[in-house]
Amino acid sequence: MVAPEKTDRRAASSASSRLSEDRFYDALSSVQRRRVLYHLLEEGETPIEELATVLTGWEATQRGTMSTPADHTKHHLALHHIHLPLLAEAGLVAWDRESGAVTPESLEPLVRDIVRRSVEASRS
Repeated sequence: MVAPEKTDRRAASSASSRLSEDRFYDALSSVQRRRVLYHLLEEGETPIEELATVLTGWEATQRGTMSTPADHTKHHLALHHIHLPLLAEAGLVAWDRESGAVTPESLEPLVRDIVRRSVEASRS
């Protein structure tokens, strides 16, 4: 059995090493991926279909236009082929491809704050 303090140190070390990895910053470089993380932090596990709907709504609101089924399809495909694989590889989300469920991984408070602030600032 591993002592709790060793487990805590390992988790902190793992999280700190993640902050030094380029793929972590690559994952956060996209506004769509930050919005996905923001939504997951607020709502928890979310199906990919709902994430596509959320991204479609955000984009339509910013453009000041109505969204279309083509917009939803575009976001769903981008989530499936680009955003979720990158976020999962960076250790920021867990994605079950079979069920479509996306769950946020445990994020440091600093990372949570960065995600929240960046998305909230883009709303203004």
